Amino acid sequence: MNPIERFKERVRIYREAGIALESLSLGCSVKVDLYDVLYPAIELLKDEVSRLNLVIAPREDAAIVRGVGAELKRVYLDPEDPRVDPALLESYAPDLAIVLVQLYMAKAATPKIFAEYAAKLYKALGSSRHRVWLGKGHSIISTKRGAEFFMVDFLKVEEGEGYVLANNDTIQVIDPSEDLDSPLQVAVAINNALNDLYVKGVHKGVEIAPVYDAPEKYFGRIEAAVREHASSLGKLVEAPLPRRGYLLLGATAYGALDKEPPMFYNQIDEDFVVIVTRPFGELAYFTTYVAVNTDEELLRAFEKSVMPLDEFEKEKRAVLELMARPNVDVARVIYRHLPELGGRFDPEAHIAATIDISGPGVFVFKEVAERAGVDVELHDVPLLGPAISKFAAQNFIMPDATAGTNGAVAIFAHRKLADVLLDELEKMPGLRPSVIGRVLGRGEGRLVVPNWALGYISSEKLKEKLVGSAQVLGGLAAGRAVRAKALVEGEVQGVGFRPAARAKAKALGLTGYAANLPDGRVEVVVEGDRDRIEKFLQELCARFSCKVAELTWEAAEGAFRDFEIR
Repeated sequence: MNPIERFKERVRIYREAGIALESLSLGCSVKVDLYDVLYPAIELLKDEVSRLNLVIAPREDAAIVRGVGAELKRVYLDPEDPRVDPALLESYAPDLAIVLVQLYMAKAATPKIFAEYAAKLYKALGSSRHRVWLGKGHSIISTKRGAEFFMVDFLKVEEGEGYVLANNDTIQVIDPSEDLDSPLQVAVAINNALNDLYVKGVHKGVEIAPVYDAPEKYFGRIEAAVREHASSLGKLVEAPLPRRGYLLLGATAYGALDKEPPMFYNQIDEDFVVIVTRPFGELAYFTTYVAVNTDEELLRAFEKSVMPLDEFEKEKRAVLELMARPNVDVARVIYRHLPELGGRFDPEAHIAATIDISGPGVFVFKEVAERAGVDVELHDVPLLGPAISKFAAQNFIMPDATAGTNGAVAIFAHRKLADVLLDELEKMPGLRPSVIGRVLGRGEGRLVVPNWALGYISSEKLKEKLVGSAQVLGGLAAGRAVRAKALVEGEVQGVGFRPAARAKAKALGLTGYAANLPDGRVEVVVEGDRDRIEKFLQELCARFSCKVAELTWEAAEGAFRDFEIR
């Protein structure tokens, strides 16, 4: 059987499982398009969301809340008519909701259509008396009608000194040359869900609630593979499964962090450099593999300009094995270089920010630049297969051929810390760390990349977003920043109020300070999105025996780089 005939057999097998390989993106590319659909849809919904008892978390790799542990309750909703019993929300009172949306591809084609479905979900979650904190969600497309669902994982957080981070990542197919129940494919999917925790330094006390599905004939084997791999990386949490008969692999993962998370965006300045743990762009291998096996003319062009198909298949297998290795060693390195809980950030000793280089690929560097208010210059964009990514872009196989799944991690650190980090990372198997850029200084979130790197992106619109002035975060950005000045009275001194305020502010992406006053009150000055500030004050006073005696609102001045204890 020649390679083309072998691939046609794979297409048949996957079609039996409801997967149309010819019309489906692979790995993280199966997400609803971030820049053309998801972010604009959220922008369309901003006014509607503002009227609900709902707060959308700031854009981070994982949702972050104060606490030391959590329990999970999972529910499934009908996308056409999603309903959540308000009594459930009010009695369970979850601290966090992690959402997985799977919609038929026609319903996720434009911001307007997707926004209609997202609005239904938001109304279902935000219409009770309990304010729902909506953490990082995940939206994917299906090629099969009837496989749709909204999954909501409610997390009830155990109070304590520390942070709980949570994330869901779910995919359908990584490598179609693999069997549906391939342990490698399963490992990549579970690792990908954990990667957004590892990126923030979480590696202890991890709990994993798998999300998997398949046609009945494959379900048992996939279940065994998922449970075996997940239980090797953390505590397995039992939760209901979709059971739509459509291939699905992933998990909701959560864990505790007893240090300050690397979210010191306001501390990043011209003394900082950009480190990556290894080359990225994994998905170019798998998306190109499908394309050249479905188009003989494209295959001939690939073998003439890049490499023979049998050599390509060997490289692709090596990339899959790399992706099947969890990034837990990277998490341990990051953890070692974080401030102690409640401690101050030291730029020469602590990592300022980290981000997962997966679905968005090279765009993650612009995301950090925007969050930090700095301009960043990359002198390199290291890819696993530069020639393959270039071919994928030139032939319009992928709009962004730098994207990946369970990929590299980007670290923003002071240049004096960079050598220490490189030395530690180089000792880890499978890594090839390098400094690929630097921070130019305070700015407007611009990203400067080598001209040749634009050859990895086929979409002119994406190129403009990458190097132009348009923000890639779009609708995920918080509302217009305001400043609140609050005087809090009650049992607020000598009881850990100010450290709790600092932790809560960091989790909500707020800046400012909390200071004890001679009269026994605490002065809190905080800047950021108004909804998040209101949640911040509400939850602080729910935890401590106190009340906000005075509260004034002003325009934000942008005077703070962190939330301080004074």
